[in-house]
Parts: sequence; C-alpha cells; structure tokens
Amino acid sequence: MPLPTAPLRRARCAAVGVVTGALAVFAHTSADGHLPDSGLVFSLVALLTWACSGFARRELTPGRLLVLMGGGQLATHLVLSLASSRHEHEPDPSRMVAAHVVATALTVAVLAVAERTVLMVARALASVLPRRLTPLPASAPLVVATPRVVPAEVVFLDVLSWRGPPAEQV
Repeated sequence: MPLPTAPLRRARCAAVGVVTGALAVFAHTSADGHLPDSGLVFSLVALLTWACSGFARRELTPGRLLVLMGGGQLATHLVLSLASSRHEHEPDPSRMVAAHVVATALTVAVLAVAERTVLMVARALASVLPRRLTPLPASAPLVVATPRVVPAEVVFLDVLSWRGPPAEQV
C-alpha cells in the first residue's frame, strides 16, 4: 500500500523539523551556548521541515531519520555558533558534541517509533474506510481518439489567387 497523501506527509515533515530544531537549540544552549534569536530558530525549523520533504515520500526509517537529524543538528549548531558572536567564554567542544549526539539519538529513537505508529494507523484506517465510488471530476482536457485517415486530395483553401478581373475592366 502506498504512503498516505500530501497532508500527512507535510505533518510528518513538520514534526521532524520542529523536533529537530527544538532539540538542537536545547542541546546548544544546555552546553553553554547562547540562546539564539527566535527569528533564526523559526527559519531553521522551516528549513529543516523543507529538507525533510524529499525524504518523506517514503517511510522515514531510522537510517533516514539519522541522516536528517544528524544533518539538522550539525547545520543548526553551525548556524547558531556563527550567529552568536558574543561569547564571553568558549563552550567546551566535547560537551557541545555530546549534547548534540544525545539529542540526535533521542530524536531518532522517538521519531522512528512515532513514524511506524502513524503509518500503521493510517494504513489501518485506509483499509477500513470505504473507497470513493464516484469518479473524480476531470482535471485534464478531454482527449478524443480520431482516426488517422489522410485525405487523398489536398485542398488549399487559404491560398492567394493570382487571378483578378480582366484587364479591360480595370
């Protein structure tokens, strides 16, 4: 059975983007990083959601989620580090890496279970709900099959004639 339609795919991408962004910001600030501007956080969440949309056409397996989460954590850390140039002291790199790794592992574990559960429920509902019996309205132009008969004579109706009135009448 194919994956559910676009609205569910968008909701799954939004969940991945929001959870990745929130945990990345939490991991960054808990490891002595500064709290970023809210506009930057919302932009990062939108970017992470958009990045997920290519992966969400198929089921988000733990491997795909690890790629998304790891890349999202790395990108968010780099952007937040570049955006906060007002460090009084530099955070401990090992503590920062550990915070992002723990956040990635927790996110992948939770979202992998949530993905399987959501898709299982969606497939169960799709198997129980009745199918649409009426045909959908046409959204494309109607194509009518025509026979490929070539006329034996070619008639040129739009050809200009060289014939005019007799010369005596002009």
